[in-house]
Amino acid sequence: MQNPMKKSFALSCLAVALVCLVSGVSAKADVIDFETLSGPDLFSLALPQTLTFATSSGTLTITGGTILTAATNTPADTTSVYGTENAFGYSNTITLNFTSPISNFFFDLLNGQTVTDTYTVSDNLGNSQTFTIAPNTQSGLALVSFPTVGNVITITTNDPNWDFLIDNIGFNEPTPGTGVPEPGTLSLLAIGALGLVAVKLSKR
Repeated sequence: MQNPMKKSFALSCLAVALVCLVSGVSAKADVIDFETLSGPDLFSLALPQTLTFATSSGTLTITGGTILTAATNTPADTTSVYGTENAFGYSNTITLNFTSPISNFFFDLLNGQTVTDTYTVSDNLGNSQTFTIAPNTQSGLALVSFPTVGNVITITTNDPNWDFLIDNIGFNEPTPGTGVPEPGTLSLLAIGALGLVAVKLSKR
């Protein structure tokens, strides 16, 4: 005969485990790929744009560039991207402003130039990293991962002839391809496993 208290405890654990596991599944990454937007293929045919997106970290505002679709001389990404060039009133910095702090910011960075160029990614807490990207004649695309803890991210270059674009922005979860669950996901999995063990024990 089963112990009623033991069974009740097991059922409670199972309920908590199911809620946590469902939460873990629904807490998917925020990824912004600009595919719902479109623009011309040249900076000269566009104007600087401020974009806003609703995310799990509040509103994201992006400034400093414009949307281009199938941008000229960027064979590595022929979709819609957000970029800037040293002409037509654009800035040499793209700024992303989140309502709340984020973690593990990652994105595709495209070098629009025919020469190798260097870019700096920084947050508003003093964290900064530099990345060198091949020219657009050699793909000119890199997946950049930046473990920020701030809420304002800047992407910039000191090159006076800047020409760069971004796409597939993600945050608050591991960089694609790393396969390492974040601590929150590991906790949810552990609770789920505990619930399943409790149910098995209640059947004894």
